[in-house]
Amino acid sequence: MEGKLIVNINIEGTPILHFSSFTLEQRFNAHHYFELRFNHDEMGEPGLISLEKGRNYMGKNISVQFGKLAAGEQQFTGKVTKVELSQSHGYHGTLIVSGYSPSILIDRGPDLGSYLNKDLSAIIRKATEDAPANDLNLQLNPARKEPIDYLIQYRESDYEFLNRLSAEYHEWFFYDGVKLQFGKPDKQEEVKLVYGRDVHALQYAMQVAPLKSRKFFYSPKEDELFKAEAKAAPSGQPDLAHAVNASNELYSKVYSQPLQVRVDTRQEIETFVANEEKSNIADLLQITASGDNPQVGLGKIADISMSVKESMSFNVQQLGRFLVTAVYHHVDGVGHYHNTFEGIVADAERIPVRQYDKPLADMQLAMVEDNEDPKGQGRVKVKFKWECNCNDASEWLRVVSPNAGSSEKVSTNRGFRFVPEKGDQVVVAFEEGNIARPIVIGSVFHGKTGTGGGASNNVKSLSTRSGSSVTLNDGDGSVVVKDPSGGVLTMHGDGSVTLNAPVSFTINTKDFVLNAGNTVAINAQPGEGGGGEGTVTISAKKSISGTADTEDINFTATAKGILISGNTDVTVESVTAAANIIGSTLASMFGADVTVNGGGTIRVGSPDTDII
Repeated sequence: MEGKLIVNINIEGTPILHFSSFTLEQRFNAHHYFELRFNHDEMGEPGLISLEKGRNYMGKNISVQFGKLAAGEQQFTGKVTKVELSQSHGYHGTLIVSGYSPSILIDRGPDLGSYLNKDLSAIIRKATEDAPANDLNLQLNPARKEPIDYLIQYRESDYEFLNRLSAEYHEWFFYDGVKLQFGKPDKQEEVKLVYGRDVHALQYAMQVAPLKSRKFFYSPKEDELFKAEAKAAPSGQPDLAHAVNASNELYSKVYSQPLQVRVDTRQEIETFVANEEKSNIADLLQITASGDNPQVGLGKIADISMSVKESMSFNVQQLGRFLVTAVYHHVDGVGHYHNTFEGIVADAERIPVRQYDKPLADMQLAMVEDNEDPKGQGRVKVKFKWECNCNDASEWLRVVSPNAGSSEKVSTNRGFRFVPEKGDQVVVAFEEGNIARPIVIGSVFHGKTGTGGGASNNVKSLSTRSGSSVTLNDGDGSVVVKDPSGGVLTMHGDGSVTLNAPVSFTINTKDFVLNAGNTVAINAQPGEGGGGEGTVTISAKKSISGTADTEDINFTATAKGILISGNTDVTVESVTAAANIIGSTLASMFGADVTVNGGGTIRVGSPDTDII
């Protein structure tokens, strides 16, 4: 390409006038890497830096502009992270100043985060809010605008987290030399290239890949398995359509996989599968080229054509338009420039991200924030025991139970139903090891809430928030059931059972049988503090019967009398022996008429007898 190359390099405002080479590697979903090299034996030249001076540039900004006067300049701003002197065989060697794009500022170590009901832009702003805004120059334009119900950053740096979001939600993520872009930019610069003039070598490749896939996920809220299948339909550029057809013929089986991304509706899984299909298809047609046009840049559109000689003239044929997904720039010390770049079809909406780190989830401690499930499904919200920049409470999570389900007679809550209380400490695991699917697997005591154990470990118990409890003691074999009012059922472990009710005890049933192998005693006595009448009342709508098989039936009133009354007849009868009515002072029979009948003899006798 004709025209003089202009190169301007400065480090923290200091111009670099002499260097042996400058290289810059740029790629989607990766940090950009640069190297600036100096011949160490030229350290006396003006505008050069020495190793001693280079130490001061560690962590400083480097600014690079290069390009042809008429076409404009390529820009790059980065951070110096390393200064080294490479020597061998007794020569002075080479001084190397290297570093990365400012995206390295958010790749500072594994971190944690919990994000509830936020969209991608809000999540990214929160995750990167403490990074220098001027250095990062973050531009957000994700295709997905809807909030994500719940998302976790798990032991990954902020950069790794953003890279994973880019891969899982099929969003563009790259540094264009000045701005860190998340989402496809509204405008893309085009660079016209001609093979044989500013493109020296070109590889144009088509390939096949398995495209027929099915993704599924289980929705516990609806108890339904949602699924969506990629159509893998050929469309667009003819070579790309041909690659799609060839892929479908070669890989005819539809493979199924559980969805790794958190979705909440059928529409979301269909959108995910459609976007994944677009990214897979975009990867079927690729170019690799090299040339000397410094306008070629990451995220730009390379419009490549070639001149074909026909008769006495040259005709320009369009090879295609390609999105530049990677580029390597090289500038030597005398102004020679060349590049190598990679690309995919220019109209690709989604870009494949083949390599990114997926978190390996393990169990985590959390605190229950809420258990008032609006759908009444026994779920809880938790907050992880994390110290991090953003730790929102979770979405509603299911709770593992020893037994849970339904039956023909029990439509809901058949099994063991215990919902953790607010403030309880719980253990959270992740279904299939997927950080997108947390589930509560149990509760744990800590130093302020747990007691028990000890040398004998005799006492086991179950208790509720209000104070109701069941206590089992392996030492004496007792079982004690209590309620907050003071009602206590005690099975003493020695064959005796005590039931204490502070107010009343009521049994309602159709038939009630009370059997005792020895004695049945019913006592009604006022308490020591007074109150109560001390009465025993036995009533029946039809009849009351009392039978003693071998001995007497005794009714004794120690303070007052005994009254036997009936609305009709009252009969006192002894079937096989005498019936005696005895009064220590007076025995009286009263009635409008009194009849005394004897089958044999009636005897009335006393020292003083009056019959009136």
